[in-house]
Amino acid sequence: MLKGTFFHILQITEIQEEAEADNLPGIFRIAISLNPAHPIYQGHFPGNPVVPGVCQLRIITEIISQITRKEIRLLEADNIKFLSMINPEEYPDLTVDCQIKSQEGNRIHVSATLTRGDKTFLKCKSTFKTIPHENTVE
Repeated sequence: MLKGTFFHILQITEIQEEAEADNLPGIFRIAISLNPAHPIYQGHFPGNPVVPGVCQLRIITEIISQITRKEIRLLEADNIKFLSMINPEEYPDLTVDCQIKSQEGNRIHVSATLTRGDKTFLKCKSTFKTIPHENTVE
């Protein structure tokens, strides 16, 4: 889990509520702050810290998990575009915009972007799978 050490959620704003009949949480804008002092940057890369792509995807996963209140894991990434490198010293505060497009059974389809102002760092369309609790059968 990266939330709380690598990044912090500052605010979650619901931009558009989806139809209740579809059981969708809607469209959200999430303000986050990165921790430029996190130990990962000692190796990625010394003197020129860059947020690893896998960490960007993990940030989105943890945010979606919090919004849906479900434990999830990335099942499929239909389209991921890393458009610019994120130096956490230069861009410590970021915005995540996400739309949960549908929930079918144990799958959640999401479109998300990671930005700062008019600069886009990541765009992705992904499918997540809910993880059943130990006491339930999938």
